[in-house]
Amino acid sequence: MTSKKGLPVLRIIDGIAYRGQPGQQLRVTAHDLGNGHLELSAVRVTEWKELELDAFALQDYLDMLRENEADPELQAERQARRVKIAANRAKTKVRRLCKALGVTTLLTLTYRANETDLHQVKKDLKEFNRRMLRVMPEFRFVAGFERQERGAYHVHMGTAGIPTVFLQKNAAGVPTRVKSFDVIRAVWRSVTKERGGNIDVSRRKRHSTSTPASIAKYLAKYITKEFEDGEKHSNRYTSYGAASAAKGLDFGKFNTAREAVEFCYSLLSGHVVFDQHFSRWGDWFFMHCEKPLAPSSSAST
Repeated sequence: MTSKKGLPVLRIIDGIAYRGQPGQQLRVTAHDLGNGHLELSAVRVTEWKELELDAFALQDYLDMLRENEADPELQAERQARRVKIAANRAKTKVRRLCKALGVTTLLTLTYRANETDLHQVKKDLKEFNRRMLRVMPEFRFVAGFERQERGAYHVHMGTAGIPTVFLQKNAAGVPTRVKSFDVIRAVWRSVTKERGGNIDVSRRKRHSTSTPASIAKYLAKYITKEFEDGEKHSNRYTSYGAASAAKGLDFGKFNTAREAVEFCYSLLSGHVVFDQHFSRWGDWFFMHCEKPLAPSSSAST
């Protein structure tokens, strides 16, 4: 249970109040997401101390909290906090999906027409995926939706299962080398038809050979943006492909932040650090690691 500014965070269990406060120790957790991806965290534990409140004092406190529930300013703050928490959860989900699926290429699906109907965009994406699986059975993706200033939507996709070259038989039955992204563009245009469709492929740019971690970071900003500007209760992302949800492995508590961080580094085995953050207050540390990508292959039909 949370309270008004300046009041402590409380838990009430069987009529007994407990106050939460930051402890000294940090708990280390690891998530192995497969495909050479490892996420490590060290978070300061919360310690709960029983408060010596009699029944009357506890009731007074609960009455004060109920009064605060009607405060418009506090309601707005709570709503903003809920949106932020939901956005962070979605970002974590998208990040881990990107890594678990092993996405390596960033595509942006666009329309020439001013497509403002998000429901239609999601319907188009579903049909695009169905047709893609016909020619590239290993195709999988994580996608987020971006609304432009003019109101039109783009689809940003982290994808996997796309070969560099697609071997397609011509009328004479002779295999011909076709760029996979030309095939993808043709599939998308077959879906959008008169509305006009195109794709932008970040991997074509000389500086953008992407890894799942970098794609995940790129997609995350659109997830956050859609939570701020998107339709209420609408899905901000979607995905296709089997990905197991990795459970966190708990390594227990460490007495100091230095001990916790050093232990995180000791878990690296052939991984390189993609990103890491340490809070200014020393109460949490996150590290995202990955192994080098394997070379892509060709496909044939």
